[in-house]
Amino acid sequence: MKILVFNPSFLGDSVLTTPLIKAVRHYFPDSSVDFCVRPENAPLFQGMELINEVIVFDKRKSAGGAGGIFRFARELKKRDYDIIISCHKSFRSTLTMALTGVLRRMGFRQSALSFLYTETADRDMSKHEAERNLMLLEPLVADFDLEDAKKHAGRAEVFTDERLRANAAKYIKSASGGRRLIGINAGSVWATKKWQSEKFAEVSDMLYEEGFFCVLFGAPTDSEACGQVMANAKRPLMNLCGKLPLGQLPSYIKAMDALITNDSGPLHIASAVGTPAVAIFGPTVKALGFFPYDDKSIVVEKELYCRPCGLHGGNECPEGHFRCMGEISAGDVFEAVGKVLK
Repeated sequence: MKILVFNPSFLGDSVLTTPLIKAVRHYFPDSSVDFCVRPENAPLFQGMELINEVIVFDKRKSAGGAGGIFRFARELKKRDYDIIISCHKSFRSTLTMALTGVLRRMGFRQSALSFLYTETADRDMSKHEAERNLMLLEPLVADFDLEDAKKHAGRAEVFTDERLRANAAKYIKSASGGRRLIGINAGSVWATKKWQSEKFAEVSDMLYEEGFFCVLFGAPTDSEACGQVMANAKRPLMNLCGKLPLGQLPSYIKAMDALITNDSGPLHIASAVGTPAVAIFGPTVKALGFFPYDDKSIVVEKELYCRPCGLHGGNECPEGHFRCMGEISAGDVFEAVGKVLK
């Protein structure tokens, strides 16, 4: 069989789809499995033995009208898939899947136009996102059992280059004087998901005093946040923000002893490569289902009446006080780093 797993969503969402792909491989061992993601996220999955081919769907090109959707649906139709499993819930995605004409199309009942899927599963909001995705196998697998599926799915995965990881560790340690390495992801697409830069700088200084060396990671759009961390830090650290292609980021994160991160894509990359994370949650909460999908990481958060204020955070605090991030101290994060390293 030829199977397409479809999730052209945010970086973290696509990473958290890989347990589903692993489970598909288990239940259908003779199948070929393709994975459809956004173009910018494709390097995370290219080269993985788990995936036969990475297909890209540029939603920006199809946003201008139906033409892009029809063209992409025709491309998929030519590939003669037997099954499509779609984790994406948008109107555009559901319509695109229907236009492929593939005979078996799985999606969530909560998706827009879900009646266009041939079979659906419930998106249980009480579960982790990776487990919600696994539920899409329920119509396909006889006597489906989520706990059994989880055993075969394991943690998320992304492509890593072991030689690059070793070289990265050697390069950074030579610059740090051989210190243990802590990664920092200070950026996010959403402004309210960003912990204050001066606090990242403070915890970096605290870690340096304890024999660690911090390394800043981020996309070019995170340059301002990382620049502020550098400006506030009193001890040495390395700024790799905007200097690494996304495909290399997992190998560098794997070279770290731990990662301190906002609630954003690199958190899920860390879980995928086995690096323990200290995840700083402000406007979002674990109950939304995007907490670290491993047993090594810790979420640092403060219980407040106003959390969560949305599914993704926002550009400003709706209450005007931003206490969810303001009340998390450098000491809180420093203590959590100590715990994950144990």
